[in-house]
Amino acid sequence: MKGFALLLLFIVILWSCGGSGKKAPPPAHIYPTISYLDIKLDAAGHLPSNPYILRFENSKKHIVFCGVNHVDKNKIDDPMYAGIEKAFFEFKPDVCVNEGGDVSNKKFASKQAALLKDGEIGLTKILADSLKIKTVNGDMTDSLEFKQLLKQYTPGEFLAYIATERFMWGLSPQEADDTAAFKKSYAQFIKSYIMKTGGVKLTPHQQTLAFYEANYQKLLNRPFNIRELEPTNPFDPKGKFQEIGRASKQIRDQHLLSTIDSLLKIHNKVFVVFGGWHLLTCEPGLKQIIDKNK
Repeated sequence: MKGFALLLLFIVILWSCGGSGKKAPPPAHIYPTISYLDIKLDAAGHLPSNPYILRFENSKKHIVFCGVNHVDKNKIDDPMYAGIEKAFFEFKPDVCVNEGGDVSNKKFASKQAALLKDGEIGLTKILADSLKIKTVNGDMTDSLEFKQLLKQYTPGEFLAYIATERFMWGLSPQEADDTAAFKKSYAQFIKSYIMKTGGVKLTPHQQTLAFYEANYQKLLNRPFNIRELEPTNPFDPKGKFQEIGRASKQIRDQHLLSTIDSLLKIHNKVFVVFGGWHLLTCEPGLKQIIDKNK
């Protein structure tokens, strides 16, 4: 009787898991990457060259990845742009992958206008338009990134990092000195970007500047001071703040690799223009992608 009961329980479990006829989705593929703590940069965090270009290819499939150190958009004569353009026309890709959001519907009057408006992102778009090929956003949406980060970190830890990287570093100390305007700008950032664009639900207390400052101090063991902001680079092995930065970039790296992998299934030549740190850390994943897409 006991054996029958166990058999019945086993059947019930099987039915509850698969009786509907629907299979659970397979886990997302995890591409191999190099840790941000191990990638090779100079003392200033610069690439060996700008752009730093690596090629991944087999007899049929080809990836050209232009890793860049972002430059001032006003420096439209920077050699980086000429390097990207030269690599593009030598390669003549089937599709492009850009950083920084969807630009597929953007139009520019000239190359100069594209550079002044969007730097290398604008250049990638205008180059793609010249061959009548598509540009695909290699960045994931903020809402997907935030959802993944909030699986690993508390809202306070999440905001301490994201608000520093995407709001505080864009302010001048003089702007922060105007306390009322500073609080208003921060409140707008939280409501329009973190909550509306990013889809994050926060309590009224979690939306306040005081909540951010308290969590900043908790993570870094020192009070918030906009004149002494913690760098948001992922290369320091010490500290929870830097750990969150690495997690954010690793989430984006996996999405970028997945995007390139998908494109390579339907195109033979994929041209990527992205921040150079992503190229260095994604190199093993790019090799895996080219090896399996033969």
